[in-house]
Amino acid sequence: MATNEGPTIEVNLFVDKEKKKVLFAESDKEFVDVLFSFLTMPLGTIVRLLGKQSQMGCLDEVYKSVEDLSTDFFQTKACKGMLLAPLNAASSHCSRLKINVDDTKVRHSVPDTVCKCGKVMQSVGESLQNDGSAAAGNSEDGVFVKGCLKFIITDDFHVAPASTSLMLSLFEKFGVRDPIDLDKEVVNLSLDKIINLLKRSLTSKQPFTGYYFDVPTPPEDTILDTLPPNLHEQANKAEQKFDDVKIKVLQAKNNSSLLYAQES
Repeated sequence: MATNEGPTIEVNLFVDKEKKKVLFAESDKEFVDVLFSFLTMPLGTIVRLLGKQSQMGCLDEVYKSVEDLSTDFFQTKACKGMLLAPLNAASSHCSRLKINVDDTKVRHSVPDTVCKCGKVMQSVGESLQNDGSAAAGNSEDGVFVKGCLKFIITDDFHVAPASTSLMLSLFEKFGVRDPIDLDKEVVNLSLDKIINLLKRSLTSKQPFTGYYFDVPTPPEDTILDTLPPNLHEQANKAEQKFDDVKIKVLQAKNNSSLLYAQES
């Protein structure tokens, strides 16, 4: 199915509206392929796709640092481009997805790469959209999964082939006495909605529930808290394997927090 937002993928959500929870989803290979493609994306791509608001610890700031640094601080201009838009090793496969979340072009190199001859490349070699790696003789196969199957995806994105026994075990797990008590909601996921699920999957064990009930994602400062109190004790007991490095630190007097550090 396609809309003004581009192609969409249909997914059935089984919702307990009384508990305000999506128990699981049912879909075909198209959505599962897209879900599995999350694992192929470099961290830099995920940070960029999420608008540098990935909430993956400090990686957003690392990405912003690369953006802000002048190319004078990098070995080559291509190094900076490689970090901001890293290549996906599975890009030729992802280009065959119904919805490809990774918008990085299918190519063999990055702009401004220095050729073996020592000159800067003026153009980048791009791969064909379909490199022939699709399963031959079976048009029902997906990009990553095989065969024309239905899948069950739980709220924490555990994927398994659909079966009656699995459905019954999930009903029992969630205390569903009669399946008629659940609402089956058909949703059509566009690119933006799938990116929304990607972001929620990084910060929540219930991305489907968060998406369906439009639960706000937690602020960044609530994702990471202080380090465990026993961490320093463990570090002191660790075997010394490296040479000592002297650093200069700038520390706040009021709360002893570390403001800045520089290698001596």
